[in-house]
Amino acid sequence: MLAAVLLFSASVQAAPPVVKAPSELTTSPAAVGPIAVQDILARASEEQQQVEFARQLLAGPQPFDRLRHALDKIAGPVDAKQRNASGTVLRGLPIMQLESLARHWEFDSHRFARWDADAHHAFAPYEETAMQLAQRRLAWSATRAAGLLDGLPPAMSERVDTMLAQIDTCETALGVALEREFALSERANALMARIRAGQSDVAAAIDDIDQRLLRVDVPPLWQSLNLNTNSQTSVDAMQRGLQIESQFARDYNAAGNANQQVLRVVQLLLLPLIIWLVVRSPYGTAPAGIAVSALQRPFSAWLLLAMLSVLVFEPDAPLLAQEIVLVLALVPVLRLLPSNTAVWLGVPPYIAVGLYALDRLGVAVVADAGIYRLFLLALNLLALGLTVWMLRRQPPLPAGRGQALQWPRRMLVWLVLVMLSVAAICNVAGNVSLAETLTSGVIDSGYMALMLYAGVAACQGLLRVILSQPQLAGRQLVHRQGPVLQAVFDRFLVLGALIGWLLYSLHRFRLLRPLQGASTTLLGAGIDVGEVSVHVGDVLVFLFASWLAVWIAGAVRRLLREELPSHRTLPRGVGNSIASLSYYGVLILGLLVALSAAGFKVSQLMLVFGALGIGIGFGLQNVVNNFVSGVVLMFERPIQPGDVVDAAGISGTVREIRLRATTIRTFDGADSVVPNGLLLSGNLTNWTMFDRSRRFEVAVGVAYGAEPAQVIAILTATAGATPGVVADPPLVVLMTGYGESALNFVVRAWTNDVSHWMHVRGELLQRVLAALQAAGIAIPYPQIDVNLRNLPGEKNE
Repeated sequence: MLAAVLLFSASVQAAPPVVKAPSELTTSPAAVGPIAVQDILARASEEQQQVEFARQLLAGPQPFDRLRHALDKIAGPVDAKQRNASGTVLRGLPIMQLESLARHWEFDSHRFARWDADAHHAFAPYEETAMQLAQRRLAWSATRAAGLLDGLPPAMSERVDTMLAQIDTCETALGVALEREFALSERANALMARIRAGQSDVAAAIDDIDQRLLRVDVPPLWQSLNLNTNSQTSVDAMQRGLQIESQFARDYNAAGNANQQVLRVVQLLLLPLIIWLVVRSPYGTAPAGIAVSALQRPFSAWLLLAMLSVLVFEPDAPLLAQEIVLVLALVPVLRLLPSNTAVWLGVPPYIAVGLYALDRLGVAVVADAGIYRLFLLALNLLALGLTVWMLRRQPPLPAGRGQALQWPRRMLVWLVLVMLSVAAICNVAGNVSLAETLTSGVIDSGYMALMLYAGVAACQGLLRVILSQPQLAGRQLVHRQGPVLQAVFDRFLVLGALIGWLLYSLHRFRLLRPLQGASTTLLGAGIDVGEVSVHVGDVLVFLFASWLAVWIAGAVRRLLREELPSHRTLPRGVGNSIASLSYYGVLILGLLVALSAAGFKVSQLMLVFGALGIGIGFGLQNVVNNFVSGVVLMFERPIQPGDVVDAAGISGTVREIRLRATTIRTFDGADSVVPNGLLLSGNLTNWTMFDRSRRFEVAVGVAYGAEPAQVIAILTATAGATPGVVADPPLVVLMTGYGESALNFVVRAWTNDVSHWMHVRGELLQRVLAALQAAGIAIPYPQIDVNLRNLPGEKNE
């Protein structure tokens, strides 16, 4: 029974596989030999455990009905699309429905891939258990054929026979389960073939429309209007397309992917955030300017940002849902335009919104192709006339930066005028496909630009309000880096909006698919040598991911360095260590992600790590020593940025501690890079490890004959009155000895500012000299008494 099922499995596996081949699960049964006599008892116990596992597997819940029901859900929309939109019907559908069908087929393909993974996970225990039982039964059969069971005691032989009978029973039951599995797999393979065929048909229909853009597809307007006398056919076609779109929307919403969950969370949190900002704005926390529109119209701001988030998080959503999103944003777009829009743009925003509304109304209402052609021509002429009017009535731009935009604005209007004129001529001449592409492209791209402009302005205003809140305005990071953060955020917003608008416009002008094909070919160019594969796309991905990792790591370090040192609960230097280690951690993780994104595997990286190990063994010991020393410095924290140190023969202030080296700013103004290994291996003096206090000494010598007590009193009073000398710890004045020409004293004083102790010492020297002179106490010069005498035999001259 099981052998027949396995043969049937081999025939099913010829199609795209859903189930693992038996050869992937275990060794070949032909390699099974008889069991040694001394291993028969142990093997019999193992076989009994395998039989019990098979029984529990068969007695548990079976996945076949669940998987069959899930497969039916996938097959339903596939059958509907093949009935309503296949073959010659596809050639008559407009481009928007074809693109939506392409998304629907792609969605079905993703659903089938998830079903395939689920089926593989559910069927794997049955297949593996069946193959193991078959292999074990063959081993026992080989043992029996060799006569090894004949010498066993009767009780043991009966146990083996009973166990073999149980194996046969389980194999029979598993064979029935595998038959159901293979039948379901055969149906799944057929469904996948239908999905691929549907994708190919839709792609061919879209390519046909792209090819028709440069040729006449209907008679010229002066020859025939191409009106359809059977209006019911057009209505039925529209209803059929609406049914397919509605089914796609229902299936997409029922799928509940991760993007939809994130979108719902964003939309739910966005409304209370805006309301909270509106409530707090009357208390003077809302800055004037661009934030006013978003706060004065909170519901419009929420609706616009919620609709834009749909386009961001669900780019593969049904086109019907995206069109509804764009229509819902019509009113919020006009309400959220900044107050200076009238100065810069004038009336065109209202014209763009009105033309887009008329275009979508025509697509939704007009079913007949001939009538839609006339409607498209009328819309084209209306847009052309309004463009000419705007060209003649453009408001002057303000002086300054506005004058620089005067010429680009006029060029943009002239470009729109040319495209609309070409579209009108193509419509009359019979190239309706190109006329529709140009007209809808101009209108849709203009409306999308306006929508993104309003959305960016709303986001910028809300961020300004958020940063102005007292909870954030008092933070060191916001206080110091607030304008920088706002500028970076604005730059990213504008860049994202430009990229999104460019992709949308290329799509509406039917240029995105050809560019994607050309870019795929270009990015796929490369070389393949053995396991080494380098392509242009991989290199670009690696460069971009590496740049992004470096930027994110730097941003994290700046953020932590601004915030952590201000926390009083953290020990000294912990903030800087966390910031530095976080920087290198994010950087290493980002580079690994960049390598993975570029297609490198861990096995390929092991070769690099091995070569690096050899390099360390030969000549990189010092580099590794410096890196390890840097890690030790960050964890032990003997020095921190801002400390005044004496290390490796250099005195100065620590500026930055990196993994390999530390930068010290000398008192002469030079930046000295000291390897971390030298800091740990040599003597390191940190003058500011616990505080910035420093003791200094001033040696004083007075002439013999001075009263020591008077000198000590004068020195004590003078040092105590010197600016910069602190009372705690107290200063000390001591008499240190009898010099050759003076009584020696020393003043030991403290200052709280180690960076200016030389200035304090110099001031103290001046004051001591003045005080001793005022008291009449002399400071003697070094004197040498020279006595001259004649040597024996010499005469005085």
